[in-house]
Amino acid sequence: MTEQPLPYGAPAPQPTSTYATWGDRALATLWDLVYLWPAFVTMLAGVVLLTLGIASSSDYDTDGAATAMLFAGVIAILVGYVWLFVRQVRNYVVRQGRTGQTWGKAKKGLWVVDENTGAAPGWGSCLGRWLLHALINQAVYLDYLWPLWDKPKVQTLTDKVLTTVVVKRA
Repeated sequence: MTEQPLPYGAPAPQPTSTYATWGDRALATLWDLVYLWPAFVTMLAGVVLLTLGIASSSDYDTDGAATAMLFAGVIAILVGYVWLFVRQVRNYVVRQGRTGQTWGKAKKGLWVVDENTGAAPGWGSCLGRWLLHALINQAVYLDYLWPLWDKPKVQTLTDKVLTTVVVKRA
């Protein structure tokens, strides 16, 4: 059974349970990738069109088919990137800031909450969480693995900086 998102402005439920395990967090991340899949497919279609356009282009492209494939491929890739960005912001910043859950966390019954108040962290904190998480993982790819040895709260470095925790409903 999937949980419906809360109406805008409704307070997030206050989970009073255990910290989420690394496995739960990893599965929620995989669900979040499923949420982004349509944008990935659009970009993949653009790459295929671009490749076909390059492969069929020649100095004697009189009918313009190769040029059309090249153009369509570039447009599909750009649309895919914009779509991916919008879906990520909606999922990781807006939705998680309002409810404490991304699409994947909702599938796994997880919440990101402020460590001090137990409330959803808000848009600003989630924007910082999204950007800092990406920055740390681009540098050393350590943020995803940090919860494996962080006890007892199972936090990432980003969680520690922003004083958030991920909890699982009992």
